[in-house]
Amino acid sequence: MTRIFDPEFVRRLGEGIDAKVVPVLESTDEVLPALSEIDRSLYTTVTLPMAAAYSLATSTVTESMAGAAECFRQMRDALDSCAQDMTDTDDACSKAFGGN
Repeated sequence: MTRIFDPEFVRRLGEGIDAKVVPVLESTDEVLPALSEIDRSLYTTVTLPMAAAYSLATSTVTESMAGAAECFRQMRDALDSCAQDMTDTDDACSKAFGGN
């Protein structure tokens, strides 16, 4: 019986997310605190609206990167679950039709 669904391909997609996407998003954890430290000095060197806009943007980016990393982790888990479900379904169908 030939499989139409390739669970290993789907699992590799998840592994690629873990290896290439999540680390990039998490690497911002090192940079963003340094950008937040600039906030304090901005309030004495630029206009208040500019400093406030910078602070808001830095805060938003920090939350966005953390949220994006979590979403990609959940996507990897969903891909793994999908691959397992399809493997289980293929096995059940094969057994139902007399396969091993």
